[in-house]
Order: sequence, then C-alpha cells, then structure tokens
Amino acid sequence: MIGFEKRLVSKVLIFEDDASAQGKLKALCTELGLIGLKQSERSSMQMLQSNIDLGAVLISESSSDTAEGLGDGFELARRIHQLRRELPIFIRRSGRDDLDDLTPDEKVGIAGVYDIDKPDSLKQLLDQYLADTEYPISLIRRMEEVTHSSLNALFRDIEVSNELPYLVKDKLTYGDILSLLPVEAPWFSGYMMIQAEEQPMLGLIKDGRTAIDSATVDFRDVMGMLSEITNLAWGGLRTRLLALHPPTLDDNTRISVPITVNQYKEYISFGTDRSQLCFKYTLRDQHHRLAPVTLYQKFIFNIRWSPEAYLAADENKVEDLVQSGCLELF
Repeated sequence: MIGFEKRLVSKVLIFEDDASAQGKLKALCTELGLIGLKQSERSSMQMLQSNIDLGAVLISESSSDTAEGLGDGFELARRIHQLRRELPIFIRRSGRDDLDDLTPDEKVGIAGVYDIDKPDSLKQLLDQYLADTEYPISLIRRMEEVTHSSLNALFRDIEVSNELPYLVKDKLTYGDILSLLPVEAPWFSGYMMIQAEEQPMLGLIKDGRTAIDSATVDFRDVMGMLSEITNLAWGGLRTRLLALHPPTLDDNTRISVPITVNQYKEYISFGTDRSQLCFKYTLRDQHHRLAPVTLYQKFIFNIRWSPEAYLAADENKVEDLVQSGCLELF
C-alpha cells in the first residue's frame, strides 16, 4: 500500500453477514493495518450521514438494511454511494469476481469486486482506491464539497459531477491551460493546481454561463475564469480548515521548493516523489448544447504534510461514535 513516512491506520466500514467471511476479514484487517468497523443495530444510513473518517466500505452481496428497506448488497451500495460519493465500495460476491451480470444502474458506486478466499483481490483494490492511506477522508470530503460549491457559484445551468478521488505518481499535465496556487494550512504546505482544456471552457463563457461579458471573449477570459475557480475553491477550503485550528506564528512556512515545467512534454515536477491527490470534475450543460468541460484538481503537499495533526484537530472522531453506540469495533 502507498504510504508516507508515518503510515496512517485506515478505517473501513464492513457489512458482512457470513460468519466464515467475518473471521477471514478480521485477519486481513490485522494484516493490512486496517481498523474494521461494523454497524450496530441501528440503520447504516444514520451512521453514514455523520462525517466519520473512513477509507472504504466493504459489503457482501447478501447484506441488507431492513430499517431502510434495502434487500441486498447492491441496493445498499447504491444508497451508500448517494450519501458518501467519495467512499470506494468493494463488494464480496459468491462464485464470481466481476460485475458483468449487472445492469449499469446496479453497478453505480461499486469500485470493485473481491473474493475473500483470494486475499490479493482485496489488497489490489485497497492499493488502488484507499486514499485514506495518505489523506484523511474528512479532508477529501471538504475539498470536494467546497470545489462543488465554487463551480456551482461561478457557472449557470451546469451540472457538476466528479469521479472517485485518486492518487498519481506521474507528473503529467492535462489540457492546455492550468492555474497554480500555493496552499498552506497548519498541517500542510504545497500547491493546488487546476487543469483544463481551453475550447470547452471558452464555449461556456461565450454562451453566457458566467458573469463575464460574452460579447468579446478571448483566451484571457478563460485564464481569468480558471483563476477564479482556483481562488474561490482554496478560499472556501482554507476558511473551513482554519475553523478547526487557527494558525499561529509557529505555523508559518518559509521553505521553497523549485518547480520545473516542460510544456512540450506536458510535464510538471514539484520536487517531490509524494503522490498527488487528484479530483476529476465534469461540468455538463443542462440544456445539452455545449461540450462537457473537464477539470482536474490536484493537491501536491511537497513542502509540509502532517495528517496526524489534522486528524487531531478534526471534530469528527470515530472513538466518539463507538462510545455512543452508533458503531462497534468489527
């Protein structure tokens, strides 16, 4: 599993009704450094509506939630995906290791399938999707929520969607325009980068979907809009983060790291081998006249990164939910 110098323990929520599978999952959680949590007698939806820091959800296809009228694991997965889009959902199936027999609606929200008798199938999914290994999920949720709000505030008559956040090791850029902004909070220091293609963004502006005068639009307006997205997203996120822990004089960071760019090769390096935390957003025209706009948002904490300090300041503690009876240790 990918990890920083100080590897964090990740929490996964488990819905498993088979006793044999439960025993095997317990052993896997111990091996992989995971804290397995299971829902108590209350409805699973009540717990998931809280901002508990999770890395993933593991569901068996025979799981159910009678309190919510959910008859199987696929219905449960769809409901969980509606509530917590950022959480990858892994489903355990009996007798098969794919989703080929399901309809597109039944597949929504399911990141992958695992076989409890083939531990590597679960390990591969965890390595691919478990962002909590490096980044607390509550921080990821704040990034997504603030960016969604910013995009909806800047564009009219568009629908914003995004895929599961992911980590990359490569240093390639997307599109032909990008905005780069230094970001700093008490727990990290680095950069936020927004990347896009110019022409689809230009189409939205020319069609009057922004506050920019659509009569005389050129590339400068596109660059200005990209800067607005960057500033608004970071401003909202910084406000929410500083509400957890206001900065002090000791929090100031004065270290610099060289940034190198090769525009011909579409390559950018921030002087670190750490993974970049990536979000892919798609802006779709509600009137179906314009081409979709794809935005890639990347966080690169290349100067300072202290997830332990962030978790200590985060107001949503899993221990509090266990003590209250909403959760039980698996």
